[in-house]
Amino acid sequence: MSLVGKIFTMLILIMSIVFMAFAMMVFATHKNWKTAAAGLQTKLTAADQANRDAKELLQRLQTDLAREQAARKAALAALQVRAAGAEQRLAAKEKELGDLTAAHSQATQTAKEAQTRLTTLEDETKKLRDDLRGEQKKVDQAFLTVVDLTDKLNQAESLRQNLEEVNTQATKQMSQMKQVLDAHGLRPDTLVTHIPPKVEGIVTDVSTKDLVEISIGADDGLKVGHTLDVCRGDQYLGRIVIKRTEPDRAVGQVMKELQRGQIKRGDRVTTKFS
Repeated sequence: MSLVGKIFTMLILIMSIVFMAFAMMVFATHKNWKTAAAGLQTKLTAADQANRDAKELLQRLQTDLAREQAARKAALAALQVRAAGAEQRLAAKEKELGDLTAAHSQATQTAKEAQTRLTTLEDETKKLRDDLRGEQKKVDQAFLTVVDLTDKLNQAESLRQNLEEVNTQATKQMSQMKQVLDAHGLRPDTLVTHIPPKVEGIVTDVSTKDLVEISIGADDGLKVGHTLDVCRGDQYLGRIVIKRTEPDRAVGQVMKELQRGQIKRGDRVTTKFS
């Protein structure tokens, strides 16, 4: 039971006593007034004592109530102060939460952008690595090529030196040979003009005077006096001797003593057997 309840209970008790006293006084009017007065005096004394006790109790209760109300006001003020502080702290925390949420959103966005950038950089790095491997292979190949070319250059240089030595010796020998030829009144090709070059051709025309026109001439190295053999497949037909030459054709005379068959247009002529 609260303090206010206790106060009302005591008030009800006091009023009950007062009403009981009035009732007894009304009842006593039918009795001996002296006896009743003595009894009432006693009761009044008792009621006064009870009233004083009730007032003291009421006073104590009011004092306790005032003390309790003061304590509750103080506690309420403290609670209000704490509530205000809590509200301020809550507002600060809410603001901090908002800042943290914004920072988290920003950090998330930054992380996504960083992840995207990282993926791009990884792709670029992979491409660069592949390009680097390709370039490294090219460099290695180029190095091997350089080494090979260096070896070939060294060999060529060695060959050049050998050729220069041979050329020097050949020049010296040619000078000596020229002196010998000049001393005997000869030309350098005097001894080899009768040797035909290694060429082949075909018969393009045949006349009734045993003359044969062939598809090769002076540009191929043929000269008057060179001889060529004539064949058709594996059949040997004879030999001709060149009588006239032009840049791209020549005319030859059939050598009767060596003829083994009738020479016709399309037969093959060659100097390989001469």
